[in-house]
Amino acid sequence: MKKKIVLGCTVGVLVALIVFGMHWTTFRYLDQNGASIAPDRSTRLVRILQASHQNGYRLKKVAYHHSQHMIVGTYVPRQDPRKVIHNAKYIGVTFQPTTVPIQHGGQTDPAILERRYNRPTSGRDTLRLIVGDRFNRYRVVSANYPALSVRDPSIMRQGKRYFIIYTRGLLSTTDFSHWQEIKWPADHGFSYSQDWAPEFVSGSKGRTWVVMSKTHDSYLHHQLYLTTFTHHRVGRRWKRLQGNFPENVIDPHIQYYRGKYYLFCKDESRQQLMMGTAPTATGNYQMHHLDLGPGYKEGVEALVSGNRIWLYFDTMEQTAANGVVYHGLHYATSDLAGRHWSTVRPLQSPIVLRHGEIIKNK
Repeated sequence: MKKKIVLGCTVGVLVALIVFGMHWTTFRYLDQNGASIAPDRSTRLVRILQASHQNGYRLKKVAYHHSQHMIVGTYVPRQDPRKVIHNAKYIGVTFQPTTVPIQHGGQTDPAILERRYNRPTSGRDTLRLIVGDRFNRYRVVSANYPALSVRDPSIMRQGKRYFIIYTRGLLSTTDFSHWQEIKWPADHGFSYSQDWAPEFVSGSKGRTWVVMSKTHDSYLHHQLYLTTFTHHRVGRRWKRLQGNFPENVIDPHIQYYRGKYYLFCKDESRQQLMMGTAPTATGNYQMHHLDLGPGYKEGVEALVSGNRIWLYFDTMEQTAANGVVYHGLHYATSDLAGRHWSTVRPLQSPIVLRHGEIIKNK
Protein backbone atom coordinates (compact mmCIF):
# COMPACT_ATOMS: atom_id res chain seq x y z
CA MET A 1 0.00 0.00 0.00
CA LYS A 2 2.83 2.41 0.89
CA LYS A 3 4.52 1.72 -2.48
CA LYS A 4 1.27 2.55 -4.28
CA ILE A 5 0.90 5.80 -2.32
CA VAL A 6 4.51 6.82 -3.03
CA LEU A 7 4.14 5.88 -6.71
CA GLY A 8 0.88 7.82 -6.93
CA CYS A 9 2.47 10.90 -5.33
CA THR A 10 5.47 10.68 -7.65
CA VAL A 11 3.27 10.45 -10.71
CA GLY A 12 1.17 13.34 -9.43
CA VAL A 13 4.23 15.53 -8.91
CA LEU A 14 5.54 14.67 -12.39
CA VAL A 15 2.20 15.52 -13.97
CA ALA A 16 2.08 18.81 -12.04
CA LEU A 17 5.62 19.68 -13.16
CA ILE A 18 4.79 18.87 -16.77
CA VAL A 19 1.61 20.96 -16.68
CA PHE A 20 3.44 23.81 -14.93
CA GLY A 21 6.34 23.56 -17.34
CA MET A 22 4.03 23.93 -20.34
CA HIS A 23 2.65 27.19 -18.95
CA TRP A 24 3.54 30.31 -21.02
CA THR A 25 5.19 33.29 -19.40
CA THR A 26 7.35 36.32 -20.30
CA PHE A 27 11.09 36.06 -19.78
CA ARG A 28 13.09 39.28 -19.48
CA TYR A 29 16.87 39.31 -19.98
CA LEU A 30 18.70 41.92 -17.86
CA ASP A 31 22.31 42.87 -17.26
CA GLN A 32 23.70 43.89 -13.87
CA ASN A 33 22.49 47.48 -14.36
CA GLY A 34 18.92 46.34 -14.98
CA ALA A 35 19.04 47.11 -18.72
CA SER A 36 17.56 44.65 -21.22
CA ILE A 37 20.16 42.72 -23.22
CA ALA A 38 17.60 41.19 -25.62
CA PRO A 39 13.90 41.57 -26.44
CA ASP A 40 11.45 40.07 -23.96
CA ARG A 41 10.42 36.57 -24.94
CA SER A 42 7.16 34.73 -24.42
CA THR A 43 8.14 31.13 -23.70
CA ARG A 44 7.12 27.99 -21.89
CA LEU A 45 8.52 27.60 -18.40
CA VAL A 46 10.11 24.29 -19.38
CA ARG A 47 12.45 26.24 -21.70
CA ILE A 48 13.73 28.58 -19.02
CA LEU A 49 16.68 26.23 -18.41
CA GLN A 50 17.79 26.92 -21.97
CA ALA A 51 18.32 30.58 -21.08
CA SER A 52 21.59 30.02 -19.18
CA HIS A 53 23.57 31.65 -22.02
CA GLN A 54 22.53 34.74 -23.93
CA ASN A 55 24.46 36.85 -26.45
CA GLY A 56 27.89 36.60 -24.79
CA TYR A 57 26.54 36.66 -21.24
CA ARG A 58 26.26 34.03 -18.53
CA LEU A 59 23.23 33.70 -16.30
CA LYS A 60 23.80 34.85 -12.71
CA LYS A 61 20.34 34.50 -11.16
CA VAL A 62 16.65 34.04 -11.96
CA ALA A 63 13.74 35.64 -10.11
CA TYR A 64 9.97 35.75 -10.51
CA HIS A 65 8.41 39.23 -10.49
CA HIS A 66 4.86 38.65 -9.34
CA SER A 67 3.66 42.23 -9.99
CA GLN A 68 4.74 42.04 -13.63
CA HIS A 69 3.92 38.34 -14.07
CA MET A 70 7.30 37.62 -15.60
CA ILE A 71 10.52 35.76 -14.93
CA VAL A 72 13.66 37.89 -14.96
CA GLY A 73 17.15 36.56 -15.60
CA THR A 74 20.18 38.64 -14.59
CA TYR A 75 23.29 38.15 -16.75
CA VAL A 76 27.00 38.97 -16.52
CA PRO A 77 29.21 39.72 -19.57
CA ARG A 78 31.65 36.92 -20.38
CA GLN A 79 34.32 39.34 -21.67
CA ASP A 80 35.59 42.72 -20.58
CA PRO A 81 33.90 45.11 -23.05
CA ARG A 82 36.92 47.44 -22.91
CA LYS A 83 39.11 44.82 -24.58
CA VAL A 84 36.47 44.13 -27.22
CA ILE A 85 36.17 47.85 -28.02
CA HIS A 86 39.95 48.38 -28.01
CA ASN A 87 40.59 45.59 -30.53
CA ALA A 88 37.88 46.61 -33.02
CA LYS A 89 38.53 48.51 -36.24
CA TYR A 90 35.03 50.04 -36.25
CA ILE A 91 32.89 50.82 -33.22
CA GLY A 92 29.37 52.14 -33.17
CA VAL A 93 26.26 52.85 -31.16
CA THR A 94 22.69 51.99 -31.98
CA PHE A 95 19.55 51.22 -29.98
CA GLN A 96 17.19 48.28 -29.69
CA PRO A 97 13.52 48.33 -28.61
CA THR A 98 13.19 45.32 -26.27
CA THR A 99 9.43 44.97 -25.81
CA VAL A 100 8.85 43.89 -29.43
CA PRO A 101 10.37 40.78 -31.07
CA ILE A 102 12.55 40.50 -34.17
CA GLN A 103 10.51 38.74 -36.86
CA HIS A 104 11.61 37.85 -40.39
CA GLY A 105 14.62 40.16 -40.13
CA GLY A 106 12.51 43.17 -39.14
CA GLN A 107 11.24 44.80 -35.98
CA THR A 108 8.23 46.97 -35.35
CA ASP A 109 8.68 50.26 -33.54
CA PRO A 110 6.91 50.65 -30.19
CA ALA A 111 6.45 54.34 -31.11
CA ILE A 112 6.40 55.15 -27.41
CA LEU A 113 8.28 58.25 -26.27
CA GLU A 114 8.03 57.33 -22.58
CA ARG A 115 11.46 58.35 -21.30
CA ARG A 116 11.23 56.45 -18.00
CA TYR A 117 12.81 53.10 -18.74
CA ASN A 118 10.98 50.86 -16.27
CA ARG A 119 7.46 52.19 -16.76
CA PRO A 120 4.95 49.61 -18.05
CA THR A 121 4.30 51.89 -21.05
CA SER A 122 7.99 52.09 -22.02
CA GLY A 123 9.36 50.47 -25.18
CA ARG A 124 12.63 49.91 -23.24
CA ASP A 125 14.75 51.31 -26.06
CA THR A 126 18.20 50.18 -24.98
CA LEU A 127 21.66 51.37 -26.00
CA ARG A 128 23.79 48.90 -27.96
CA LEU A 129 27.52 49.02 -28.69
CA ILE A 130 28.59 47.32 -31.91
CA VAL A 131 32.04 46.44 -33.26
CA GLY A 132 33.36 45.17 -36.56
CA ASP A 133 36.56 44.53 -38.49
CA ARG A 134 34.76 45.31 -41.75
CA PHE A 135 32.47 48.27 -42.37
CA ASN A 136 29.52 46.10 -43.43
CA ARG A 137 29.54 43.46 -40.64
CA TYR A 138 29.01 43.97 -36.89
CA ARG A 139 28.47 42.09 -33.67
CA VAL A 140 26.93 43.37 -30.44
CA VAL A 141 29.20 44.02 -27.46
CA SER A 142 28.23 42.26 -24.24
CA ALA A 143 28.30 45.00 -21.62
CA ASN A 144 26.36 46.35 -18.66
CA TYR A 145 24.26 49.01 -20.37
CA PRO A 146 22.54 52.00 -18.75
CA ALA A 147 18.94 51.33 -17.75
CA LEU A 148 17.77 54.38 -19.70
CA SER A 149 15.61 54.97 -22.76
CA VAL A 150 18.05 55.75 -25.58
CA ARG A 151 17.28 56.67 -29.20
CA ASP A 152 19.42 58.03 -32.04
CA PRO A 153 22.80 57.79 -30.24
CA SER A 154 26.06 59.37 -31.40
CA ILE A 155 29.51 58.47 -30.02
CA MET A 156 32.78 60.36 -29.54
CA ARG A 157 36.02 59.45 -27.78
CA GLN A 158 38.17 61.92 -25.85
CA GLY A 159 41.21 60.22 -24.32
CA LYS A 160 40.06 57.15 -22.40
CA ARG A 161 36.52 58.47 -22.00
CA TYR A 162 33.65 57.87 -24.42
CA PHE A 163 30.67 60.20 -24.72
CA ILE A 164 27.29 59.14 -26.06
CA ILE A 165 24.71 61.78 -26.85
CA TYR A 166 21.14 60.86 -27.79
CA THR A 167 17.66 62.32 -28.02
CA ARG A 168 17.35 64.23 -24.73
CA GLY A 169 20.36 62.68 -23.01
CA LEU A 170 24.16 62.58 -22.61
CA LEU A 171 26.31 59.83 -21.09
CA SER A 172 29.98 59.19 -20.48
CA THR A 173 31.90 56.03 -19.57
CA THR A 174 35.41 54.62 -19.40
CA ASP A 175 34.55 50.93 -18.90
CA PHE A 176 31.13 50.41 -20.57
CA SER A 177 29.70 49.13 -17.29
CA HIS A 178 29.46 52.30 -15.21
CA TRP A 179 27.73 55.28 -16.80
CA GLN A 180 27.59 58.92 -15.83
CA GLU A 181 24.56 60.98 -16.84
CA ILE A 182 25.53 64.54 -17.74
CA LYS A 183 22.92 67.27 -17.41
CA TRP A 184 21.99 68.92 -20.65
CA PRO A 185 20.58 72.47 -20.41
CA ALA A 186 17.17 72.90 -22.00
CA ASP A 187 16.79 75.63 -24.59
CA HIS A 188 13.51 77.39 -23.90
CA GLY A 189 13.42 78.96 -27.36
CA PHE A 190 12.54 75.63 -28.96
CA SER A 191 9.92 72.90 -28.68
CA TYR A 192 11.46 70.36 -26.28
CA SER A 193 9.39 67.43 -27.56
CA GLN A 194 10.53 68.07 -31.13
CA ASP A 195 14.32 68.29 -30.58
CA TRP A 196 15.65 65.09 -32.14
CA ALA A 197 18.82 63.11 -32.83
CA PRO A 198 21.77 65.23 -31.61
CA GLU A 199 25.15 64.35 -33.13
CA PHE A 200 28.74 65.03 -32.18
CA VAL A 201 30.83 66.88 -34.76
CA SER A 202 34.63 66.65 -34.79
CA GLY A 203 36.07 69.53 -36.80
CA SER A 204 39.40 71.08 -37.65
CA LYS A 205 41.98 71.89 -34.93
CA GLY A 206 40.32 69.49 -32.49
CA ARG A 207 37.13 71.53 -32.15
CA THR A 208 33.94 69.69 -31.22
CA TRP A 209 30.27 70.61 -31.51
CA VAL A 210 26.79 69.16 -31.29
CA VAL A 211 24.41 69.46 -34.26
CA MET A 212 20.67 68.82 -34.00
CA SER A 213 17.35 69.43 -35.71
CA LYS A 214 15.17 71.82 -33.71
CA THR A 215 11.93 73.69 -34.20
CA HIS A 216 10.30 76.77 -32.73
CA ASP A 217 6.72 75.68 -33.41
CA SER A 218 5.76 72.30 -34.88
CA TYR A 219 7.24 69.14 -36.42
CA LEU A 220 6.69 70.66 -39.88
CA HIS A 221 9.41 73.29 -39.60
CA HIS A 222 12.65 71.73 -38.35
CA GLN A 223 15.93 73.41 -39.12
CA LEU A 224 19.53 72.53 -38.19
CA TYR A 225 21.46 74.13 -35.33
CA LEU A 226 24.99 73.84 -33.94
CA THR A 227 26.43 74.47 -30.49
CA THR A 228 29.76 73.89 -28.76
CA PHE A 229 30.78 70.79 -26.82
CA THR A 230 33.55 71.78 -24.42
CA HIS A 231 34.61 70.56 -20.98
CA HIS A 232 32.16 67.66 -21.31
CA ARG A 233 29.21 70.04 -21.60
CA VAL A 234 26.69 70.91 -24.32
CA GLY A 235 26.67 74.66 -24.98
CA ARG A 236 23.65 76.92 -24.52
CA ARG A 237 24.01 79.07 -27.64
CA TRP A 238 22.70 77.39 -30.76
CA LYS A 239 23.57 78.78 -34.17
CA ARG A 240 21.43 77.98 -37.20
CA LEU A 241 23.24 76.35 -40.13
CA GLN A 242 23.20 78.29 -43.38
CA GLY A 243 22.47 76.77 -46.78
CA ASN A 244 19.80 76.03 -49.36
CA PHE A 245 17.76 73.87 -46.98
CA PRO A 246 14.08 72.91 -47.45
CA GLU A 247 11.57 74.09 -44.86
CA ASN A 248 11.63 70.86 -42.85
CA VAL A 249 14.95 69.07 -42.43
CA ILE A 250 15.95 66.51 -39.75
CA ASP A 251 18.62 63.95 -38.76
CA PRO A 252 21.81 65.98 -39.42
CA HIS A 253 25.25 64.39 -39.52
CA ILE A 254 28.49 66.30 -40.24
CA GLN A 255 31.91 64.92 -41.20
CA TYR A 256 35.09 66.98 -41.59
CA TYR A 257 37.38 65.74 -44.36
CA ARG A 258 40.31 67.46 -46.06
CA GLY A 259 39.29 71.04 -45.35
CA LYS A 260 35.55 70.60 -46.01
CA TYR A 261 32.51 69.92 -43.90
CA TYR A 262 30.17 67.28 -45.35
CA LEU A 263 26.58 67.53 -44.13
CA PHE A 264 24.03 64.72 -44.52
CA CYS A 265 20.38 65.04 -43.49
CA LYS A 266 16.80 64.23 -44.46
CA ASP A 267 14.34 66.44 -46.31
CA GLU A 268 11.29 65.45 -44.27
CA SER A 269 8.86 67.14 -46.66
CA ARG A 270 10.02 65.09 -49.66
CA GLN A 271 11.04 62.03 -47.60
CA GLN A 272 14.46 62.06 -49.27
CA LEU A 273 18.06 62.14 -48.05
CA MET A 274 20.35 65.09 -48.86
CA MET A 275 24.01 66.09 -48.67
CA GLY A 276 26.13 69.17 -49.19
CA THR A 277 29.51 70.71 -48.38
CA ALA A 278 30.71 73.95 -46.83
CA PRO A 279 34.03 75.56 -45.79
CA THR A 280 32.91 75.92 -42.14
CA ALA A 281 30.74 73.87 -39.80
CA THR A 282 27.91 76.41 -39.93
CA GLY A 283 27.80 76.74 -43.73
CA ASN A 284 27.04 77.96 -46.30
CA TYR A 285 26.01 74.41 -47.37
CA GLN A 286 25.19 73.69 -50.99
CA MET A 287 22.71 70.83 -50.73
CA HIS A 288 21.36 68.29 -53.21
CA HIS A 289 19.06 65.28 -52.95
CA LEU A 290 20.47 61.75 -53.16
CA ASP A 291 19.22 59.12 -55.59
CA LEU A 292 19.25 55.94 -53.50
CA GLY A 293 16.31 54.11 -55.04
CA PRO A 294 12.81 53.46 -53.69
CA GLY A 295 11.77 52.93 -50.07
CA TYR A 296 11.59 54.97 -46.86
CA LYS A 297 14.95 56.04 -45.45
CA GLU A 298 15.95 58.20 -42.49
CA GLY A 299 18.59 58.56 -39.78
CA VAL A 300 21.36 59.16 -42.30
CA GLU A 301 25.01 58.81 -41.20
CA ALA A 302 28.32 58.60 -43.05
CA LEU A 303 32.00 57.80 -42.96
CA VAL A 304 34.06 59.94 -45.34
CA SER A 305 37.41 58.29 -45.93
CA GLY A 306 39.79 57.42 -48.75
CA ASN A 307 38.02 59.79 -51.17
CA ARG A 308 34.81 57.77 -50.70
CA ILE A 309 31.53 58.33 -48.86
CA TRP A 310 30.17 55.35 -46.97
CA LEU A 311 26.55 56.32 -46.34
CA TYR A 312 24.28 54.31 -44.02
CA PHE A 313 20.69 54.86 -42.91
CA ASP A 314 17.54 53.38 -41.38
CA THR A 315 15.26 51.51 -43.79
CA MET A 316 11.58 50.96 -43.05
CA GLU A 317 8.16 50.24 -44.46
CA GLN A 318 4.65 51.11 -43.36
CA THR A 319 2.27 48.26 -42.61
CA ALA A 320 -1.41 47.92 -43.45
CA ALA A 321 -2.21 48.56 -39.78
CA ASN A 322 -0.51 51.99 -39.97
CA GLY A 323 2.55 50.73 -38.12
CA VAL A 324 6.20 50.80 -39.12
CA VAL A 325 8.59 47.89 -39.57
CA TYR A 326 12.32 48.63 -39.57
CA HIS A 327 14.67 46.43 -41.59
CA GLY A 328 17.96 47.63 -40.14
CA LEU A 329 20.72 49.92 -41.34
CA HIS A 330 21.64 49.71 -45.03
CA TYR A 331 24.52 51.38 -46.84
CA ALA A 332 25.69 52.68 -50.20
CA THR A 333 28.97 54.22 -51.37
CA SER A 334 29.89 57.08 -53.68
CA ASP A 335 32.73 59.37 -54.66
CA LEU A 336 33.02 62.66 -52.76
CA ALA A 337 30.57 64.43 -55.08
CA GLY A 338 27.76 62.13 -53.96
CA ARG A 339 26.13 61.98 -57.38
CA HIS A 340 26.54 58.30 -58.29
CA TRP A 341 25.70 55.71 -55.65
CA SER A 342 26.30 51.98 -55.45
CA THR A 343 23.55 49.42 -54.88
CA VAL A 344 21.99 49.70 -51.41
CA ARG A 345 22.94 46.72 -49.22
CA PRO A 346 22.28 45.78 -45.56
CA LEU A 347 24.82 46.08 -42.76
CA GLN A 348 25.15 42.59 -41.28
CA SER A 349 24.28 42.18 -37.59
CA PRO A 350 22.44 39.71 -35.31
CA ILE A 351 20.05 42.51 -34.28
CA VAL A 352 18.01 45.03 -36.25
CA LEU A 353 20.38 48.01 -36.25
CA ARG A 354 18.64 51.35 -35.78
CA HIS A 355 19.69 54.98 -36.19
CA GLY A 356 23.12 55.40 -34.61
CA GLU A 357 26.71 56.22 -35.48
CA ILE A 358 29.78 54.22 -36.53
CA ILE A 359 33.30 55.60 -36.17
CA LYS A 360 36.76 54.34 -37.06
CA ASN A 361 38.58 53.13 -33.98
CA LYS A 362 41.92 52.41 -35.66
